[in-house]
Amino acid sequence: MKRTGPTNIRSRALVVHLEKHAKKTKEGAYAVLSEMMNVPSRIRAEVNLYHLDVLATTHKDKILVVPGSILAKGEITHAVEVAALRYSGTAKKKILAAKGKVWMLEELVDQKVPAKKLVLVK
Repeated sequence: MKRTGPTNIRSRALVVHLEKHAKKTKEGAYAVLSEMMNVPSRIRAEVNLYHLDVLATTHKDKILVVPGSILAKGEITHAVEVAALRYSGTAKKKILAAKGKVWMLEELVDQKVPAKKLVLVK
């Protein structure tokens, strides 16, 4: 049988953790996020910084959630809170240099961030 979905143990554990949190809190954003994460890594989102910069202007005081990788193409001109599975080293430095905050997806669940503060980015 061919495996579908993530094969990385960390990613699989995160999907299960997100699903349990979604059922426990009845917050749909976490259920959608677990579905977005439950795909092979070659299909997962890869978002550049210039895209996050545009979204940061329209979604102030929200956490931009990327169920994949954040890449360093572009610049960040706003302080933005971002949660992602992975960051390129340069992207992380640019976000922090712009006075932004970097979250890992596991931290969202552990900190019990309400779903109304999240904006899912694909």
